[in-house]
Amino acid sequence: MIRNIILLLAVAGIISVSACKKTEPCKAIITVVDTLGRPVSGATVVLRQDSVVNAQTGVRADLFKEALSTGTGEAFFEFKWEAVLNVEVSKDVLTAKDYIRLEQSKEVRKTVVIK
Repeated sequence: MIRNIILLLAVAGIISVSACKKTEPCKAIITVVDTLGRPVSGATVVLRQDSVVNAQTGVRADLFKEALSTGTGEAFFEFKWEAVLNVEVSKDVLTAKDYIRLEQSKEVRKTVVIK
């Protein structure tokens, strides 16, 4: 009987600790490089999700964030929720398109080659 109570308390403690775990934002780092693999600074990087419609409410998700790549070619983003986003990169006449899958509480990296 006492062993069952101790086991029950241990399980309840594990559940309560894991239920209180704070989730961190999803982070995305897009690295922009040219065809020779050199970092491209000052490129416009757009992450968007504009094709998802909530089946219950009919509301369209218009998720959009934009940043410029740094001297190392990196652009940094944070989102509250997991998502699959389109990546659009441009600088002068060079462009590229790709996608990235964000994961909760993780940093996801993607390298995009502009041509």
